[in-house]
Amino acid sequence: MHTHRVSGEQAAAAPFPCEIAVDDMPVASGGHYKPGKAVTASVYRAKIAGHSRVVTVSWSRDLFSHAFAVTVTGADGASAECRVDLRPWQFWRRAGSRRVELSGGGGSTTVRVLWDLRRARWHGAAAGLPDPRGGYYVAVEAAGEVVLVLGDLRKAALRRAYPSAPPSLAAVPVARREHVFGRRRFAAKARFHDQGAVHDVAIECAGEGEDVEMAIGIDGEEAVAVKHLQWKFRGNQSVTFGRAKVEVYWDVHDWLFAGAAGGARPALFIFRPIVLSSASAGASAPLLSGVDGAAGATGFCLYLYAWKLD
Repeated sequence: MHTHRVSGEQAAAAPFPCEIAVDDMPVASGGHYKPGKAVTASVYRAKIAGHSRVVTVSWSRDLFSHAFAVTVTGADGASAECRVDLRPWQFWRRAGSRRVELSGGGGSTTVRVLWDLRRARWHGAAAGLPDPRGGYYVAVEAAGEVVLVLGDLRKAALRRAYPSAPPSLAAVPVARREHVFGRRRFAAKARFHDQGAVHDVAIECAGEGEDVEMAIGIDGEEAVAVKHLQWKFRGNQSVTFGRAKVEVYWDVHDWLFAGAAGGARPALFIFRPIVLSSASAGASAPLLSGVDGAAGATGFCLYLYAWKLD
């Protein structure tokens, strides 16, 4: 695994890696997450009724239930949300549809969310992923077109949405968010692309005072090592493995300098996958460079929020 590091002031001056800024990523009310509750969100850029919209599909899981929510937002401030709680005894909620109204863009658009989770296969608790791994679909339909289909039952989703047409332009994955909890070690099963393979990510901190160190491992290999973290609390580093390349960004300021409130605010780690160019060894292109639009030009990012426990 090869690395190239940029840290400190030089890293702080680097442009933000993704189209969706960190402040635009949806968070829970009040920004609080309980240990043991798995939360993730996937963000897509889609065209709805002729307007570019951001579609966020979030999943959560605790000891007793699953839940998912579909939120549609736009630059004009328009927003609509459909949330579904899936409790074990409420079998009728595992398949259904709901309509929400999206205002803006000179009018109102009806957005319909359809889902079928009756045969959904879920990740085990150890994986830390609350979204299904197969046997399901969640679809978003608006203005006579199915703009987004998630899951492996795509044909079933399109049949149910008929006579709405399949999307003329596929929704583009833009970002994914995961949350992990720990004291000095944070482990996650995460995807560097929305439909990519699951990788083991481990973040470890050691030391105290002016001698704090941090290491980030991917699939059991050390990818990033930072000494004197109190001086290098923000930075980025390129990691190359196989034919893939990932740019890793970190911001652990709140871990170190937030005082007693530090545990209430997470550190942020961003993984931006890019592919190596065959034209030149040093060049690289965004993973989604073949997709038209701004999201294709900037690529996909994984946001990993690491919450320190007391």
